[in-house]
Amino acid sequence: MIDFVLDRELVNLGKRFGFEKIYFVDLIEAKDANELKRKTSKNDGLVAVRANKPLLRGIFESKKVDIVVGLECIEDKDDLHYRKSGLDQVLCSLADKHRISIGFSFDELLNAKDKGKMIGRMMQNAVLCKKYKVNVVVASFSKDKYGLRIAKDLEAFGRVIGIDKFDNTKVFKLKDNVDIKVIE
Repeated sequence: MIDFVLDRELVNLGKRFGFEKIYFVDLIEAKDANELKRKTSKNDGLVAVRANKPLLRGIFESKKVDIVVGLECIEDKDDLHYRKSGLDQVLCSLADKHRISIGFSFDELLNAKDKGKMIGRMMQNAVLCKKYKVNVVVASFSKDKYGLRIAKDLEAFGRVIGIDKFDNTKVFKLKDNVDIKVIE
C-alpha cells in the first residue's frame, strides 16, 4: 500500500508506518479557471487538486488532474432531505470519463469540526464512486508528522466509509500508459 503526503519531510517515514512507499503530492488550490489551468500545466508530476465550489465542474473536465481531494468540505450545511457531499452522478461520470480519482483524506477527517457529518459525506461519496466505477484513493494527505497513520488504520478507515477494495497504485495506471512522474 502507498500513501500520499503534503510535506516532503514525511516521505522518509514510509517503512516505519508500514507503507511500501510514501509519495509527496503538491496539492493545488486555485481561485479561478485560469489559475487552475496554469498550475496544472506547470506541474509535471501527479496532479492533486483541492475541490472548491465555483471550479468543481472545470476540475472534473480537465484531463490533467489525477486526484480530487476535499469534496466533503465544499458545503457548510446539508439540506433537510439529503447530504451535500460535493459529488453527484454527473461529476462521477466525468471522473470516470477523464480517469480522475476521488481522494479521501484522513487528515481532513482528523481536523474536522463535525466528524460525524464528514464521515457521512465520505460514505455517500464512496457509494457513488462504487456505483459509477470511479477509482478511489484513501490516503492520509498529511501536512505534518502528527497526521500520519499506519497502513492498517487507513485500510480500516476505508472499510468504515464503505470501500471494500482500494488500490492507491491504480492512480498511476489510469492515464493511457503514460508514466506519471512523481515528485520525490
